[in-house]
Amino acid sequence: MSMFRLELEGPVARVVIDRGEKRNAVPIAQWSALEKTVSEAAASDARLVIITSADPVSFCAGADLSEMPALIDDVKKRHIFRGAMTSALSRIRAINKPTLAIVEGGCFGAGVSLAMACDMRIAGPKSTYAITPARFGISYPQPDLMRLAELVGPGQAARLLFTAAFIDAAEAHRIGLVEMVCPQAATGCDVIDSIAGNAPYSLYALKATLAGRFGVDKRFDDAFASADFQEGWKAFRSGRKPDFAG
Repeated sequence: MSMFRLELEGPVARVVIDRGEKRNAVPIAQWSALEKTVSEAAASDARLVIITSADPVSFCAGADLSEMPALIDDVKKRHIFRGAMTSALSRIRAINKPTLAIVEGGCFGAGVSLAMACDMRIAGPKSTYAITPARFGISYPQPDLMRLAELVGPGQAARLLFTAAFIDAAEAHRIGLVEMVCPQAATGCDVIDSIAGNAPYSLYALKATLAGRFGVDKRFDDAFASADFQEGWKAFRSGRKPDFAG
């Protein structure tokens, strides 16, 4: 049974992590379930994909540590673990829609990687963060290290990795690990409604441009012929809120 489920509500797709009894730690076999659920969200008509938790005290404790001893002697299983986790996180980064992690409670190890794979992160004020491979004598996947350094800078990345220190939401916001800290994090602090109410073509084109994907110049030019632009312009001229059908 998958610990991830997809909830569709109009323009919003929520990928919900639901293994609260284990602090949402992800077993090796569940990374492929995450990738499958994320792919379903990407294929939906939603304009925004959210990754969140059903448990308000745990966003994700990372990989399931109970499985780690099996990796000592099983070389094949190490490859499977790394490949499945990397593939799932890469799928999140590749989604052509905006992605948002809503982080409440503990966010540790690979859970931080999961949040960092999204475009944006909103944190609850009681959320906590730690990247702890140095406590276990292991390392961290290179794409996740690069993303961490991109968000917080090389010095802060080194501090978090080398000390394995726990930080609170305020500190995570100060160094750039999360974009917002909000008491109403679960509702998205108006960010969800703001994104979901914007033009689907614009969200797609802007996401592609931010990611440096091929063909962004054509997307810029083509936008002016889109139905979304016609609706946006008419709404602006008439002083009303645009109604983008999607």
